Amino acid sequence: MNPRPMNALPRFFLLACLFAASLVPVSSAQAPSLAGEWRGTYNINIGGDREIIFTLTEVDGVLTGTFDNPTAGIMAVSVESISVNGNDIRLLIPRIQGEYYGTIRDELGADGRPVRIDGDWSQAGEYIPITLRRTVAP
Repeated sequence: MNPRPMNALPRFFLLACLFAASLVPVSSAQAPSLAGEWRGTYNINIGGDREIIFTLTEVDGVLTGTFDNPTAGIMAVSVESISVNGNDIRLLIPRIQGEYYGTIRDELGADGRPVRIDGDWSQAGEYIPITLRRTVAP
């Protein structure tokens, strides 16, 4: 007994759907760039406000950076590790026993990129809450 031939219309519809699905662009939702100069101030009741500055650059999706603390005379120290996981960011500077970890806020600048990170600066075991603001975009 011969199997009953399948109607060509359902097969054509299936093939048309598969072809159309292959044409839909796949969205690669990439996080907005964090490249730029990030500044924050803190006060430890000695000599007034102090400023820390992270300058982040991005090449081919890889972030690198430097750290400055002008009041302490620390300039252009390499950030050895930058990790971003969702809205969490961590910047490590073992050379000075420093670390900044924070949360990238949804607050965006005119360029559609984040402008604020709320977090903590830790150096040699001391923790200080500091909000970083992006002041200069590349």
